[in-house]
Amino acid sequence: MQTILDIIVPVFGLIAIGYIAGRVKLLSEEVGRALAQFVFVVAVPCLLFRSLSQASFGDANPLTLWIAYFSSVAIAWALGTVIVRWVAKADHRTGVIAGISASFANTIFVALPTLQRAYGDAGLEPLLVIVAIHLPVMMIASTLMVERAIHLDRRTETGPEQSPASLLDIARRTGRNLATNSIIIGIVLGLVWRLTGLPLTGHFDEITRLVGSTAGPLALFSLGMSLTRYGLKGDLLSASCIAVISLIVQPGLVWIIGLELGLTDLWLKGAVLTAAAPAGVNAYLFAAYFGTGEKLAATTILLSTILSVITLSGWLIVLGAG
Repeated sequence: MQTILDIIVPVFGLIAIGYIAGRVKLLSEEVGRALAQFVFVVAVPCLLFRSLSQASFGDANPLTLWIAYFSSVAIAWALGTVIVRWVAKADHRTGVIAGISASFANTIFVALPTLQRAYGDAGLEPLLVIVAIHLPVMMIASTLMVERAIHLDRRTETGPEQSPASLLDIARRTGRNLATNSIIIGIVLGLVWRLTGLPLTGHFDEITRLVGSTAGPLALFSLGMSLTRYGLKGDLLSASCIAVISLIVQPGLVWIIGLELGLTDLWLKGAVLTAAAPAGVNAYLFAAYFGTGEKLAATTILLSTILSVITLSGWLIVLGAG
C-alpha cells in the first residue's frame, strides 16, 4: 500500500498545483488549453520518437504478450464506448473518448514503478515490450476512431442526404490528418531513425530527452487546471462505469487470455498489472485536442486514480508480489 501511495501522491500533487493555479487565476483558462496542446503537439511526439528509436526487444518473441494485452484493450474500448453511448446518450466523439479512457492505461506513472517495486528490474521486461508499441498503436487507433466519429456525428447533425461523404472521402481526410498529425510524425520519425541503426547521442539526444520529459508533468498540470472548469461532479455515473472497466475488467481479461495463451508467470503478472493501472492522461489530451469529452475524461482519470489505490493492491495480492 505504501508503494502505491508513493506513486499516487506525486501525481495528485501535480494535479492539485494545476487546480490551485487555475482556481486563484494565477494562470488563465487559455493557458491550460495551450499547455495541453503543447503536450500533444510537441512533448509527446518527442517522447514517442525517443522511445521508438531506442526500443529493443532482445531475443524474446513479444507476439503472444501483445495478443493477450491488446485483445483486452479492444474489448475494454468497445465496452466503454457502448456503455457511455447508452448511459449518457453521448455522441460518437464522446463515445470514442470513453473507449480511450477505459483502455488507455497509465503505463509510465503507475504501472512502471509498481512492477519494479513488486518484482524488481526483471518485472519491467513485459512492460517495456508492451510500451514499445503501446503508444503508437493507441495513438493511431484513437486518431482513426475520432476521425470516424467526427464523420458520423456530422452525418447525424446534417442528415445523410446533406453529407453523402464516401468511404474514399473519409480515407482521404483521415490520411491527410494523419500525415499532418504531430503524434504520427513522431512515430514515423522514431521508426525511421531506428531502421538507420544510428545511435541517439549528443545535443540532439539531450534536447529530445528534455522536451519529452515535460510530457507527463505538464499533462498532469493541465489536467488539474481543467478541473476548475469541470470539477469532480460531472458524468460520475459514466466515469464510474469506465473506471470499473479500466481497473477490473481489462486486467481480468488480460489474465484470462494470457493464461490461455501460456504466458510465462512473470510476463503474465506484468501484463495484468500494466492493464490494471488507472486511466492515463492521454485520454484527457485527446479530449482537449479534439474539443470533446474533456469533462468525462478528466473525471475518469481522477476517479480511476483514486480507486486504483485499492484495486492495484488487490491485484498485487491476487498475483503475488515479491
